[in-house]
Amino acid sequence: MHRALIVLLALLFAPAAAFAQGEASRPFPTSSGAPAPSSDSRFERVPDFAFAKAGGGELTRADLEGTTWIGVPFFLRCAGPCPSITRDVAERVYPALEGTGVRIVSFSIDPAFDTPEKLAAYAEGLDVSLDRWSFVSAPDEGTMHAFLGEGLKFAVDRDPDSDDPGLAITHSTRMPVVDAEGKIAGWYEIADPGRDNPKGSPALPAEEAGPILDARIGLLVNRALAVAGFDASDGPAPPSAARSRIPLLNASLNGLSFLMLLCGIVAIKKGQKELHRMIKRAAYVASALILGFYLYYHFAVLPISGGPTKYNGTGLAKTLYLAMLASHVLLAIVNLPMVLRTFWLAHKEDWDRHKRLARWTFPIWLYVSVTGVAVYLVLYPFNPPPV
Repeated sequence: MHRALIVLLALLFAPAAAFAQGEASRPFPTSSGAPAPSSDSRFERVPDFAFAKAGGGELTRADLEGTTWIGVPFFLRCAGPCPSITRDVAERVYPALEGTGVRIVSFSIDPAFDTPEKLAAYAEGLDVSLDRWSFVSAPDEGTMHAFLGEGLKFAVDRDPDSDDPGLAITHSTRMPVVDAEGKIAGWYEIADPGRDNPKGSPALPAEEAGPILDARIGLLVNRALAVAGFDASDGPAPPSAARSRIPLLNASLNGLSFLMLLCGIVAIKKGQKELHRMIKRAAYVASALILGFYLYYHFAVLPISGGPTKYNGTGLAKTLYLAMLASHVLLAIVNLPMVLRTFWLAHKEDWDRHKRLARWTFPIWLYVSVTGVAVYLVLYPFNPPPV
């Protein structure tokens, strides 16, 4: 019990600790071979194409004009790096680009097998939006391989003597970032060095492969963001953190909890015990959801989006914000066991001790709920722009 409580307290205090460590962002990885995002210099323009896409219709170069996009080579029967690359794109690149307008296009290099119907079923399994991530197939293999080789500079080759459809086609794993003008801004490699390449080098040890893969994915994401117009010069831009709906959802749940607490106290003062019990249970469920979303946001969303959103105010405004944030976090930690104890006493119908503890639990719970809303408002809608 004590060990579980210590872990819970550590989880709740994690964002405050991160903020206290200077609000530092992770280093922004740079590319030695690609032009700067603000440079007029780009590589050549992607040639015209028109490929059938999952979900119906065609995807053309004209459809992507005005949009930054990332090209991904793959095929469904691939026994090489394709599955791990697609997984990393789905789990780490795709969510990090939410709300930025950057699109992903996966080009099948095995179009005879990878029909639009099969690609649509595959995309459904990944649980991604086809508006943000397109899967396309050509009328024939020669057309696609020529486009990838000449247009996107992917090395693609088929071994006519191979009987294994998963290994018959080999291809490069670097991915181009294409700007709004349709010009390639650079190529980025995210093939997992911790996975054996069937026709290449052996896997690196996990302790070496992990940091390399993290840096590659960070480089790709930050490059796409920079080309799309996000300023990443001071560190990884946090689009998914800033645009994630979870902070708004938690603020809404905090506001709802605040209103339910007020309604609950009114109900008990009027002698409506059953209504009071129902409202308090609903408030408890809302608070449990807040905790669940809070942990998911800080341990699943923030690690791939550059860290916590920084408050850009200075002077007295920043002092007041930090004081409010600290009191909110600390009282949330204190209030959790008090809420659980209060509910337990009510369950045991120990009304005298329930009332005594509730006199302390209620105002703290109320304060944590209202400051949860206030922290969201200050950190997001009313956060001043960085200087």
